[in-house]
Amino acid sequence: MPAPTTLPTLLRAGLCLCLALACLPIQGWAAPQQGESIPSLQLVAPDRAEDAAYLGLTGQQAVTLADFAGELFLIEIIGVYCPFCHQQVPTFNTLHARLTRAKLDGAVKMLAIASGATQPEIDFLRQQSGYTYPVLRDEDYALHKALGEPKTPFTMLVDRQGVVRYAHMGIVQDVDGLFATIKSLLPQ
Repeated sequence: MPAPTTLPTLLRAGLCLCLALACLPIQGWAAPQQGESIPSLQLVAPDRAEDAAYLGLTGQQAVTLADFAGELFLIEIIGVYCPFCHQQVPTFNTLHARLTRAKLDGAVKMLAIASGATQPEIDFLRQQSGYTYPVLRDEDYALHKALGEPKTPFTMLVDRQGVVRYAHMGIVQDVDGLFATIKSLLPQ
């Protein structure tokens, strides 16, 4: 006759099962990786005229990457209340200025997409953090979900065909390396 199953044995088996499941990749719950294509992203156009002009937009309310001027897009997925996102702003403002000085700002467009943010939150964020590049809202998290709900900040370089050429989760520490990557992805 088999021995009765004890509570500690069941707990150990349950814990092992949970750990094993946690190690499995969950399809669709991962941020885009280099070489993958992102879904067509429907975005709310920026409210500020200078942001619309920078992106090459002319009065549209809803836009996709195909509507933007440029060949390469640095897209930063942020959270309004994400302290790491706020920490990255000065570095990315410097990168934005560096792209302008190198006359790459026509080919490379930088934008942040604030997941779950309302326009008043974005206005406050811009005022407090000093973003020098457009911040678009993703009020209903639709874009965030379409990208696999990445943690923030999540930075990617995407070409006009929607192919991810660079992806980074967290604060970008090597901005010189990112700048070199950007330059290497542009036609000579």
